[in-house]
Amino acid sequence: MDDASGKTLEYDVLVDRVADRVRDEDPRLESEEHQQRVRIALHHTHLPKLAEARIIDYEAEAGHVRFVGGELEQDLLASVGAYEAHE
Repeated sequence: MDDASGKTLEYDVLVDRVADRVRDEDPRLESEEHQQRVRIALHHTHLPKLAEARIIDYEAEAGHVRFVGGELEQDLLASVGAYEAHE
């Protein structure tokens, strides 16, 4: 995720990407119920925590998520991406 700072993602797109990623790890999760669980977990738990830590800007009403983390967060994301590429 090179130069992710300032990029905005639609909330529904994020939900789809996270649900797909989890589904890739466990194909049994192919359902609308799985999608709804991801939506609820992101909205009520994960995104508020990331916003509180000032890693993202989460505009629930507008349906936008924007990465605003600093250099440390970008380095961490790059490291995770590199690790996942080698798995």
